[in-house]
Amino acid sequence: MAHLGKGELADLLTGRLDAVGRQRALDHLHSGCSLCQLHLRALAELLLGEGPWMAAEPVVEDQYDEAFAKAGVVARSFRVRWRKEMEKLERALTLLDQAPGGLGEESFPWRQAQALHGWPLCEALLQKSYEVRFSDLRRMLNLAESAVRVAKHIRPEKYPWPGFVADLRARAFAELSNAYRVNERLSDAEVALGHAKEFLGEGTGDHALEARVLDLEASLRSSQRRLKDAVVLLDQVCRLHIETGDLHLAGRALIAKGGNAFYLGHAGESIDLIQRGLQMLDNGRDPSLELLGRLNKIDSLIKAGEPHRAGLELLQGGLRKGLADAPLILLKLRWIEGKLHAGLSRPAKAGHAFMEVRLEYLGMGHVYDAALVGLDLAEVWLRQGQARYVRKLAKETYETFRDLGLRSEASRAFYYWKNN
Repeated sequence: MAHLGKGELADLLTGRLDAVGRQRALDHLHSGCSLCQLHLRALAELLLGEGPWMAAEPVVEDQYDEAFAKAGVVARSFRVRWRKEMEKLERALTLLDQAPGGLGEESFPWRQAQALHGWPLCEALLQKSYEVRFSDLRRMLNLAESAVRVAKHIRPEKYPWPGFVADLRARAFAELSNAYRVNERLSDAEVALGHAKEFLGEGTGDHALEARVLDLEASLRSSQRRLKDAVVLLDQVCRLHIETGDLHLAGRALIAKGGNAFYLGHAGESIDLIQRGLQMLDNGRDPSLELLGRLNKIDSLIKAGEPHRAGLELLQGGLRKGLADAPLILLKLRWIEGKLHAGLSRPAKAGHAFMEVRLEYLGMGHVYDAALVGLDLAEVWLRQGQARYVRKLAKETYETFRDLGLRSEASRAFYYWKNN
């Protein structure tokens, strides 16, 4: 039997299901489905404010209607309160539009924000942080740090639903970890991730939140080049999303797994995983994800020795127009264009693209990405017989990877440095 949806469970608790639907839901819960029982428990905590499953004696069948009627009164009260929280969220988002830097900005309206402190302000900061992940990494980090500060100071009694505040803190620290990661502060990302997992253990057991934390942990492992660990985590993420019926996020996990297969040297497997992931996406839900997935597929096609097919997909994709508001992905697109030129035996064009991208990354302080581009540039220069340029570039690249603790990339750079 298929799992019960959260809306169906809420209707069960509030007495809105008809007799047939109620019987189906009860039969499913009595069958021992642990996932639906977990979701029912979390919803009951939110709607009722107490744990009716803790009763010492079972409730007889003819008392269900009375219990559900009472639950409906409590649920209506809850909905009124939650509607007010949502109104506060809208006001918090408006405040952040006026002060884009978050709590650290001098113009931030603290007096107005005090009435919004709690879930609304924290949620607004997390949403704004996520929105700029492809355009302004420094702001992404500032907003995530602000969200954690808010989450840490929320009194649990303000939201008397067991695990609610712990879940919010877990999410805030997980997003902070990701913001540290993309800003190349990997040790800080590890610490923040540790806090996220601690709070996750104290929360409601929400599988969607668990999947998000594991997803971001996989991203960190990938950046640390612990690629096999990342693949194992992404398999868990994909399974959790399939269990909860979110095929879009399961597809995103497959695309991420394809990225790790790429770096493990399995270009063919990478293409297959990314294509399967793209087919599962709801493109209206997150258009940037679909565009990034297609870009990664093109990268894998080049690595698999299919530059002509990659070039065709690049020309037909309309990627540059679709990514106009995502400058960081546009920079990656330019990098992949350089790889395509190299694959089509156009070393001069490839070298020009790589130098341009490397300088852009260095200007933004992204030394890790600049070093990766440096490896591609060194290879092109070697083909052109420009060994004297390769030595200086390879030495700088080696030192970057060495300092970041990335042995495989450091070894490759060291080889270019010492053998040319």
